[in-house]
This record gives sequence, C-alpha cells and structure tokens, in this order.
Amino acid sequence: MDDLKPELIAADPYKSRKWDELTAGADIDPAAVPTLTLLVNWYAILDQCMRDISADDGTHVAYVNDQGDVKAMPQIATMKQASAEIRALNKQLFADGGDTALIRRETRTTQRDNPLERARRARELRLEVRNGGKAQRKTAT
Repeated sequence: MDDLKPELIAADPYKSRKWDELTAGADIDPAAVPTLTLLVNWYAILDQCMRDISADDGTHVAYVNDQGDVKAMPQIATMKQASAEIRALNKQLFADGGDTALIRRETRTTQRDNPLERARRARELRLEVRNGGKAQRKTAT
C-alpha cells in the first residue's frame, strides 16, 4: 500500500507505522486516501497529547495558571475530540466490513474474527440451556 501512502505520512515514522497498521491486509479504495490520511493524523494528535500529559513524573491532568487558578490540561479536551474523530473516521472507512466500506480487510481479519466476536462465539457455546433440569452445552452454529 506504499503506492497510496501520501508523502506527508511516509515522512513521519509514527504516521507511517500507523498507516501500515491500518492498511495491513486490506483492499483500499483510492477514494479512501484523504479520509485515511485524516485518521492517521488524528492518531498522531492523540499520541502527542498523551506524551504531553505523561511527561516526567507521571500523568498530569491539571496545572496552575499565572493567576493561581487550577485548570484542566488543554490536551485532555483535544484527546476527547481526537477520540471522537477516530471513532467516526473508523466507522466511515471500515463500515463494519459491509459493502459501503472504503477499506476492506481480507477474510481472515474481518469482524467475525476480531477478538470481541471470538469471545462472543465462545460465550455462546458455553451458555447453558435448561432442559428437564439438566444443563446442556449449546451446540455451535
């Protein structure tokens, strides 16, 4: 997917790794490149904010301004916005693996095989079905 990777993304090691992570084993519609670029940039913003508030001796969530007021770190609001943007862009790009997805993953990495779906299927197999007072394991479908 390096032929679709914009120069701005390729020039930054973090952004390039994130691009590769998001596009690994995927079929990308060229129309998805601007949205994917935006997604990668939001991930970089989130990463920078996390580095800023985790400097030196722990995580900083507040600071004292020149007037002596305690204020929340502005990075926290930026992180909230970045998180919302990342969720929205992921939904737009991957569209739960449906036909409207701009990025389609190979069959082995689709929603059916993600960790949540595997756990859900395993739980369904463990569900007990009451039958005449005896617990029976539900068969896989």
